[in-house]
Amino acid sequence: MYSSNNSWKELQPLLPDKNQIDINSTPFEKYVNIDSMEIHIDEYDNNSEITVIIFHGVGGNGRLLSFFAIPLVRAGYNVICPDLPGYGFSKYSKQVTYSDWINVGSRIIEIELSKSKKVFIIGLSAGGMLAYNVACRHQNISGLIVTNILDNREEKVRIYSAKNKFHAKYGIRFLNLLPSFLRTLKIPIRMVTNMNALVNDKEILNVLLKDKYGAGSSISINFLLSLMHSKPLIEPDNFKNVPVLMVHPGNDLWTPVEISEMFFNKITSNKRKVILDNAGHFPIEELGLTQMKNAIYNFIKELSSTQD
Repeated sequence: MYSSNNSWKELQPLLPDKNQIDINSTPFEKYVNIDSMEIHIDEYDNNSEITVIIFHGVGGNGRLLSFFAIPLVRAGYNVICPDLPGYGFSKYSKQVTYSDWINVGSRIIEIELSKSKKVFIIGLSAGGMLAYNVACRHQNISGLIVTNILDNREEKVRIYSAKNKFHAKYGIRFLNLLPSFLRTLKIPIRMVTNMNALVNDKEILNVLLKDKYGAGSSISINFLLSLMHSKPLIEPDNFKNVPVLMVHPGNDLWTPVEISEMFFNKITSNKRKVILDNAGHFPIEELGLTQMKNAIYNFIKELSSTQD
């Protein structure tokens, strides 16, 4: 449990005051059984009719998402931040693939839809495409919000996502040649991704890279290959029912705006885009942080009132 983990505690004083966990906004930790896995969840329950579910990417965990969750909690919404299998304190014994992430996300949506009138989902980094895929299965959600949405079928996306161009071009080809028993091996996520661009603040980066439950963790080769070979459940030009908001960091040194626009621009549903001034991939800088908060709040408020 995060009560015994220090990484997130070290991070708190480095964040803006308005994004820090305090005694009145500490999440309740629980486990939910999904497909023989015990999924750890940080839950902020405000007894609201609106629930926001936030998905992390390959450098995060549910507690890291607290900086994103706290303003939504203080706005009065219920917020759910799961540890996707392979990260945080979720427990599992099988070989996890990207399909498991989609299944876990989908099941959490089902649970929350049964309790709340309106459910919004948010995805950060690689969690953006995950949130999109979950929305493909649950087009009765009220809205989809992403900071990035990365289509790994595109070579340009793979180049930016990987640690370097050599890894992007040859790394996956090499891993594809490995026998199945070697694909169960785990490798540090830093070895295969540009994790040094996770956040633009070097002090925060050092804290995150030490976190063995997040950016400092290891993933199986099986999971990495399943992620890189994944395809969206619905092509963007057929995604028409769920409103989409992209709040993209304007100074993202990992995956710049145009990388997400390659997919976002093809989405045919009602959509809008806000560029967060001065914000990095892990968007903790002003003015972008306030722009993100306002854009998300207005998006949720507008859709909640029009869908009543």
